[in-house]
Amino acid sequence: MITLIKKLSFLVVFITLPIYPQKNSKIVKRLTHPKLVVGIVVDQMKYEYIPKFWNQYGSNGFKKIINGGFSSKNAHYTYSVTSTAPGHATIVTGTTPNYHGIIGNDWFNPSFNKYIYCVDDNLVESIGTNTREGKKSPKNLQTTTISDENRISTNFKGKTFSVALKDRSAVLSGGHTSEMSYWFYAKNEGKFITSSYYMNELPIWVQNFNKRSNIHNYIKVWNTFRDIESYKESGPDLNEYELKYLGKENSTFPYDLEKISKYKTGQINYEVIKYSPFGNDIVTDFAINAIKNEELGKDEITDFLHINYSSTDHIGHRFGSNSVEVLDTYIRLDKNIEEIIDFLDDNVGVDNYIIYLTSDHGITHVPEYLSKNKIPFNEFYSLNVFDDELKKFIKNISNYNIYLDTDKILQSNYTISDIKNTIKNEFKKEPWVYDVIDFNHLDEAVMYSEDYALNMIYYNSYPELRGDLAFFVKPLWHKKSSSASNHGSFRTYDTHVPIILFGYGIKKVKSYIKINVKDIAPTISTILGISFPSLTTGNPIISAIK
Repeated sequence: MITLIKKLSFLVVFITLPIYPQKNSKIVKRLTHPKLVVGIVVDQMKYEYIPKFWNQYGSNGFKKIINGGFSSKNAHYTYSVTSTAPGHATIVTGTTPNYHGIIGNDWFNPSFNKYIYCVDDNLVESIGTNTREGKKSPKNLQTTTISDENRISTNFKGKTFSVALKDRSAVLSGGHTSEMSYWFYAKNEGKFITSSYYMNELPIWVQNFNKRSNIHNYIKVWNTFRDIESYKESGPDLNEYELKYLGKENSTFPYDLEKISKYKTGQINYEVIKYSPFGNDIVTDFAINAIKNEELGKDEITDFLHINYSSTDHIGHRFGSNSVEVLDTYIRLDKNIEEIIDFLDDNVGVDNYIIYLTSDHGITHVPEYLSKNKIPFNEFYSLNVFDDELKKFIKNISNYNIYLDTDKILQSNYTISDIKNTIKNEFKKEPWVYDVIDFNHLDEAVMYSEDYALNMIYYNSYPELRGDLAFFVKPLWHKKSSSASNHGSFRTYDTHVPIILFGYGIKKVKSYIKINVKDIAPTISTILGISFPSLTTGNPIISAIK
């Protein structure tokens, strides 16, 4: 027994003795936050493109971040106007248009009695062009963003960089405090530009990137990345549902972009870059140059990089979601994602960054394609279906809102209630109208109802931009447009998008539980340990966080 006590005493002493590292041992310091957050938004990427094109993707792009991180199969937007501007604003603010104020790409402002483009700002100047294309800012965004909060939390030492083909994508993603937001002005100039809101002149590296000798490299022949016979996930190359490229008899591969760009004037029109997968290439290359030249992720203060891919949207609208062109674009985009990941691994560090990838909205199929295949998809041609007498009292119809000219009504023999009731009755006669409601009763209606459509309209209605009436379009109805495929409704084909999280602090999880796109910002905020954007209504995705 005494011997046993002695042995136990020795063991206790041994265990409690302080253990010092050996002189030559290496102590690894683990970061308490990532060096870089990379937000990737793929314009018009509906969730279906992940499983549908899965066998065409390589191992180190989409598959790497899905298999190595968090992936939601059931993520949605929760408002009615699913378009680019509200989508980008929702991703970075963690809330819906009724709070962040971006209710569409543009909207009718009843106070000014005119249309407002979401990022127009006449008080700033264009930088990098003599045109008005740089007169943009986030002034209409009514809340802070996740990168704004990161800037505040780091005493404005954390950098924010944003790049896109579209001005609204770059401006809204970057938020209020971005120092470096750039977008591609195509037409006859073909270069990345910005606004005096951010800087007074383009950095030398941006000027060098914009040189004609470089930009011209993106105007080339677009052929399929792989043998077209292997593209089993799309419809045929030659079909009746696509819009034609200028100068081509049929929308079929290959596309000689230089020849197409010169079709009208004989001079290069750089718009052709946006309508090809090389638009995603130029954004990727610009983003990588930004990481190098702006030294993003080089110290222990978290930086933000917003990368917005828009060629997917331009191509989807022109060719439709079941086209060979869309499939080829996503195969190539997979390589862009791989290039970004490889560069981050080599230059920021494998465990030192977070990627979140999502989309601003989905897309439906071409209506004619669905109809031909016995899906009862229909189109209507005009919102203003009223007779001339009633039209006199309507200022505007847009974004599911009807704005009345109350001054004219008060000067007439009618009451406002008379006109509202007449509009309701006449509108409901249209085969595509589901319902019409009075905005005066919307708050109360939402409070006491769980009606899906009511809530979607409500979450898209910023108070000072509301109309007098709101209307709902029936499922499988779309307004006729100049595009092959379109979006903008609150149906699931427009709301269902991917959410993928990968990197620092992220678990390997595949989730089937319904979540909202507005949950991304509070999730990243939680990992970074910073304040949520100021009007966040989303919730952290707990299952995604280590």
